[in-house]
Amino acid sequence: MKKFICLLLALIPLSNWPQSLEELCKQRVDSNEMPGIAVATIEEGKSKFFSYGQSSLSSHEPVTSKTLFEIGSVTKTFTCSVLAYLAQKHEVALTDPAQKHLPSSILLPEKNKKSITLLHLASAHSGLPRMPGNFSPVDQSNPYIDYTEKELTAYLNNCELKYEPGTTYEYSNLGMGLLGFILTQEKNKPYSQLIKEIILSPLGMNQTFISGLEKSKLLATGYRDNSPTKAWTWSNQSVLTGAGGIVSNAEDMLKFVAAQLNSDNSTLTSAFKEAHKERNEAGDTTMQIGLGWHIRKHKYIWHNGGTGGFRSFIGFDPVKKRGIVILTNSTTGADDLGFHWLDESVPLKQVKKQISLDPTSLKEYEG
Repeated sequence: MKKFICLLLALIPLSNWPQSLEELCKQRVDSNEMPGIAVATIEEGKSKFFSYGQSSLSSHEPVTSKTLFEIGSVTKTFTCSVLAYLAQKHEVALTDPAQKHLPSSILLPEKNKKSITLLHLASAHSGLPRMPGNFSPVDQSNPYIDYTEKELTAYLNNCELKYEPGTTYEYSNLGMGLLGFILTQEKNKPYSQLIKEIILSPLGMNQTFISGLEKSKLLATGYRDNSPTKAWTWSNQSVLTGAGGIVSNAEDMLKFVAAQLNSDNSTLTSAFKEAHKERNEAGDTTMQIGLGWHIRKHKYIWHNGGTGGFRSFIGFDPVKKRGIVILTNSTTGADDLGFHWLDESVPLKQVKKQISLDPTSLKEYEG
């Protein structure tokens, strides 16, 4: 009889079984979609952490809430938070022409006599392409370390804008990297120091840094199709760091998400709120963009990221005061888990999983 029940369960689609976030994460690892995953949530002021799998398939080191991951483009939300902070301090204005804060050696392009502003860079409406045309890494597996001010200057001084600034959404690593570079010029400090002073230290994010500037045994190995990848590294001469250079863990990233939900009167909280404001459409009417952040259905705010061997997702609902962090050491990623946790109407992707006929496995599927 027990075997018959298990056979019936095996015929029921997985999507019809109510599953917790933890079970869904385990499913991704058990199906070999990713070696490991770390998740953190905050809801009603309570934080929860869950991790599963391995940070390295060779050493079999388990993933924990302290395991470090490359967060990729989630870095952009830090860059824009610094911009918003400096704007709150009246050290810059969002409407400033970007040219105002650049060395004279760099001449930004215009289109229809319209200049690129700091707001255009932060909201992906600058007219600049996703990547500079002269981006040609010496090492394709570690692509950003050797793109310096020299290469940036050579490209910007000779490029043409595809769109008039402020008119068209186009996600741009170049634009956000340029914004990070501008902020370092304005404060005369490297990007790593800027984010540490303005964001990391005030929030107690002591395990967050720029990949390559610090080393830690807690850094997971990244994987693409279960093959290990080289860690991306950056230097103080890398000018696109603000687009994707940060390494962090679930504990620190939840501090960052929790800070987005704060309601105090600090300058940093005010800066976060400024970054959350909708500025323009981001491709369609269901998606808006703030300063770096994307806003879905005018409800929840999010960003994701990816590098050569990692994927990340963070999102939060400022009305319901809940947020989530998902970090994986795989290029597969788990954005759908984050979106679904924030909004149950967002479907989960189907994941193939071998179902055991052992009756003891029944409890795995209990409601």
